[in-house]
Amino acid sequence: MKKLFTLVFLCLFALNASAQELGEFNTNFGTDGTFLFDLSTAHDYMEKILVQEDGKIITVGRARVGGKNYSVYVSRHNADGSFDETYGDGGIVFLKVDPLAYMNCAFDADLDEDGYLYIAGYTFDHENNTAFVICLDENGFENEDYGDKGYAVSEYGGGIVYEAIDVDSKGRAVVAGYINDQILVTRYNAKGKLDQTFAETGTAVITFGEGTNANAFDVKVLEDGKILVAGFMIEDTGEGYYIFNSCVLRLKSSGELDTTFGDGGTLFLYAGEYAEYASAIDVQPNGKYIIAGYDELWSDTPEMPRYESYVTRINTDGTIDETFGTEGFVKFEPFEGDGCVNYCQSVVAASDGQIFGTLYSYNFATIASRAYTFNLNEDGQLNEEFAGSGIMAFPKFADDEEEIRTTAIALKDNKNLLVGGFIAVEDSYNLKSFISEVNVNVKDGNEGDTTSVVGNYENRFKIHPNPATTTISIEGGLNDNAQVSIIDLTGRCVKEVEISGAVSTINIEDVESGIYFISVKQNDNNFVEKLVVK
Repeated sequence: MKKLFTLVFLCLFALNASAQELGEFNTNFGTDGTFLFDLSTAHDYMEKILVQEDGKIITVGRARVGGKNYSVYVSRHNADGSFDETYGDGGIVFLKVDPLAYMNCAFDADLDEDGYLYIAGYTFDHENNTAFVICLDENGFENEDYGDKGYAVSEYGGGIVYEAIDVDSKGRAVVAGYINDQILVTRYNAKGKLDQTFAETGTAVITFGEGTNANAFDVKVLEDGKILVAGFMIEDTGEGYYIFNSCVLRLKSSGELDTTFGDGGTLFLYAGEYAEYASAIDVQPNGKYIIAGYDELWSDTPEMPRYESYVTRINTDGTIDETFGTEGFVKFEPFEGDGCVNYCQSVVAASDGQIFGTLYSYNFATIASRAYTFNLNEDGQLNEEFAGSGIMAFPKFADDEEEIRTTAIALKDNKNLLVGGFIAVEDSYNLKSFISEVNVNVKDGNEGDTTSVVGNYENRFKIHPNPATTTISIEGGLNDNAQVSIIDLTGRCVKEVEISGAVSTINIEDVESGIYFISVKQNDNNFVEKLVVK
């Protein structure tokens, strides 16, 4: 009976897959797969797409309301792309941290476990910057219990910008950006106050020495509480030119650089020939870090720069994973030649290890632009089943479209891909936002993963507590001896024991803090679970 059910399911899956071509628009979303919308009469810049647990979609960015000053905007959409009119004012919220400032810019956003939205950005009044975090409730209203009635404004005054944000499991917002041209990482507690347990003051400033500047573009709080930061460092050579290097940093939860990562907590990627930038981070299910960005290539015409995009994978010890792509990198250059720039601004790793990202290409000579999204297999090879090559080009959405950019990406129900951005129509001052839904094939759970349960699915083991400190208990009704292995993220077995009985206790005091896989093997059954040791 089980075999028959499986066969029927596979047949139905195959029929559905044939009807939904990978790398094509899902025509059930918006109009022919795209929802195009205007938020203001001038510039609309989308920076982030998020998906709530109920499937509703949130976009965040800035809009030039009234044709003059910029406001932070938030929009919420139903699963089909249409505005959710129960949110804010007809599905849209406009916010100004400083009503008099020329710029109120949002660069990044994240949702906490309760559905509250956190927005990071800055204001600019032509003289000073003020960085901020805004917290909105599930209906789009300021959370008055957070900061100053929903706003946590930096206490550092001018010269500070928040570029990225990630909210940890304790409701603490971790933001990254720069202050006085140095990388800044700040953590706010769940009430929107500076977390004084982080770097002693709530803020860590990372410098690379005299004659250097640096900035952070993305931040990610890891499951063990450590913090990953991506950006770039500029070094004055003293010989009339500067070196721009992509950099990735890992901080301890306490705010100090994690010296077990890279060189003293920092890894320089050396992705390209000249200037380079790391713009986006995500983590694969295997625990390895995906970094995306762009780098400058040689141009015979100095006033016509040439950039390519890249994706790389980093081991947890802060080394380049050379098994990924070609010697650790995947490079993209849809527009080739002097004056052609190709930017990768966002990336996301799916539950089965696949990687999706956005590309924006522009030719300064022909004033042509094109937007793309790409699909890599877990090992960094282009998935040629996706759009026939692994790279999908977006069409024009309007007859008078002059430019198109993809800036944001998210997985919807871990299945279809949401890609957002904006188009310029008639002229560069009239920008419209869009959300597109693209068909992808992400396997459910551990499907196809050799580290999942095999054999008798009804005999699953339970491991607790997790996270653990000194001991763990394994429940599963083991009648015969079972082999237990604790494996680190590099694949090294750090502990092996044999257990039997309904409940078995294992001492893990000799296992260092970190993330591991715990494998329980008995007869034909193999159960693997993630284990966090504190």
